[in-house]
Amino acid sequence: MKNLILFSLAIVLAITGAYFYTNFSYTLGKKRELLTTLPPLQCDLNLQDCSYDFRGKQVLINLNPKPIAAMVELDLNITNLGDFKKLNARVYGLNMYMGDIVPKFKREANSYHAKLVLSSCTLDIMRFRIELFDDDKPLDFYFDFDVKR
Repeated sequence: MKNLILFSLAIVLAITGAYFYTNFSYTLGKKRELLTTLPPLQCDLNLQDCSYDFRGKQVLINLNPKPIAAMVELDLNITNLGDFKKLNARVYGLNMYMGDIVPKFKREANSYHAKLVLSSCTLDIMRFRIELFDDDKPLDFYFDFDVKR
């Protein structure tokens, strides 16, 4: 009888452990959800510099050369963002998983500057997002732009 109880307890613990292991592993390795339709952009960085509200300020985003193209070195300028000691960004695709690009920023007066090269894609229009962080803490500020093939 004692062996039956121990065996039953071992089975219950194994099932419980497997459940938590699979659920925990799933959330750790979960990728971003990809867009299947592209809503219109608030501002098109291919045509003009864009201004966005962030913490009561107007942040100016400049990405050159225009039009934005893959496999070409781009200059990213962010003005009036604020003072962040370890500003960094993640650049990633919204409608196709292409990995993350992590540009390095240099601060000059009221602006941050970085150079980056976007990956090429088989889609006619690739939507990218640049999400900003202070070290590893999200700033809750991002902007999207398209790259046409």
